[in-house]
Amino acid sequence: MIRRALIIYCDNTYSGKLPGPIKDEENYTKFLTSYLGGEWYAGEIRSLNNPTKLRIDETIQKFLNGADYTFIIFSGHGCINQLDNNLQYFEVADGNISIRKLITDAKRQTIIADSCRGFEKFISEEMTKAILETKMFSAGSSTRNLFNSEVLNAEAGLSILYSSSEDQSAVDSENGGVYLLSLLAIAKEWGNRYGNEFSIDLKTVHNLAIGYLNQNFNTIQVPVIEPEKRTKYFPFAVKNKRLI
Repeated sequence: MIRRALIIYCDNTYSGKLPGPIKDEENYTKFLTSYLGGEWYAGEIRSLNNPTKLRIDETIQKFLNGADYTFIIFSGHGCINQLDNNLQYFEVADGNISIRKLITDAKRQTIIADSCRGFEKFISEEMTKAILETKMFSAGSSTRNLFNSEVLNAEAGLSILYSSSEDQSAVDSENGGVYLLSLLAIAKEWGNRYGNEFSIDLKTVHNLAIGYLNQNFNTIQVPVIEPEKRTKYFPFAVKNKRLI
């Protein structure tokens, strides 16, 4: 299975500097390459710091498209554009891009957005979408194979997780966005527990992270996951039977 991850972290755009995105990139790069995160290879992960819209588009075309599963994280400023069907937009170096621009051609994909979701009205130009195939190497280790298997066992489609509900801000911190930190905390707690479950899916981690967020951070943001008529969600974390 070909997998690709993209971490877009915008700590210095026109709405002001943020302390958390840089830490978010560090945290999730470390997590993805760990046993718990599914042993992603370093070559399967790309990080973009304060990129332009064109740079993101080029990266998706050349690096992500053609993959069987894509996993994208955005950390930074954002809003809901009322002039574009209340679609989520993200603030990058040269303006705003819609969440549509982060959708790849993969049959299985996840987007996690840690940004504000206040309502705004603005015109944003749409950029042309292209598809480029990329050769990749295959899997090799146990938790890696387990992650691949769990992705392929889930229905094809797009899962989207938001750090807050509509018309809410998302809290940032020196250690990263508090929603992204909560997801990692839940995964790590699960990874350290004994049991017969060897994977934990996106929806489960998301729901547990809401409770962790309320208990550990001073925020009233309510993370949401886009409703899907699916029976099995993509994995967020896996663990090797031998590690239990």
